[in-house]
Amino acid sequence: MAYNYLQRIGCNWVSAANSKTKSVLNPATEEPLRELPFGDGADCRLAIEAAAGAFPAWSARTAYERAAILKRASDLMRDRIAELANTTTLESGKPLPQSKGEWGAAADLFEWFAEEGKRAYGRVIPSKNPSRRLIVLRQPLGVVGIITAWNFPIYNIARAAAAALAAGCTIAIRPSEYTPMTAMEMVNLLVEAGIPDGVVNLVNGQSSSIGQEMLDNPLCAKVHFTGSPRVGRILMDGASKTITRLSLELGGNAPVLIFPDVDLDQVAATAVTARATSVTRIG
Repeated sequence: MAYNYLQRIGCNWVSAANSKTKSVLNPATEEPLRELPFGDGADCRLAIEAAAGAFPAWSARTAYERAAILKRASDLMRDRIAELANTTTLESGKPLPQSKGEWGAAADLFEWFAEEGKRAYGRVIPSKNPSRRLIVLRQPLGVVGIITAWNFPIYNIARAAAAALAAGCTIAIRPSEYTPMTAMEMVNLLVEAGIPDGVVNLVNGQSSSIGQEMLDNPLCAKVHFTGSPRVGRILMDGASKTITRLSLELGGNAPVLIFPDVDLDQVAATAVTARATSVTRIG
């Protein structure tokens, strides 16, 4: 299938507002794979505005209507897992079986949150006053900005995007500039599945100015970030000034505890498969 490898803002696939581009490299050969738009905060501002414009209609849809679109997207991921995984391997360098597994997990996430959105229950709280009834209703926040790392280019995005979309939020995604093609293919599939214009937006570009726009723009209700503790601190500091909600996953190292009764050869092989970088032997 032919995919659009451009930014998605509102109803359009577009180049960067500053007309700049940047090559995505194959880490195995260091050869360029494709020249892609490389924008900045101006593109992010347009993406957030598009997401804000689409929010009222998307949040007004029932959880069942939103779920049907997310389920179609998950089916498309499973149907095309071979070609999707090939792109992820080319730009991230991970083995093809791991890329296939990651796309399978992404499909599972979209299906899971499609169903969980139907179970975003409220609750009734006992009141001191018998003439009053206290009810808690869960409502979508609004626009969610998503910034992710290169090492899991589809899983990192899917777990945030699927949850936000199922809840009725609209999103602006900034993938890693090292692995943007994977994210662009995901957005292509969501568009094919019937996601309304403006609900899902994607910008590829300068991380600092895009992140700052997400923090400063009053239309962006929350920022989700997966990446380094250094950048996480910057986002926390910025969010403290604008009272922007944050979700952070920082500096995961997959630690492994090794006990005396284990097969060391098997543990070593398993640790390498899990990409563990911190191992402690006990006993």
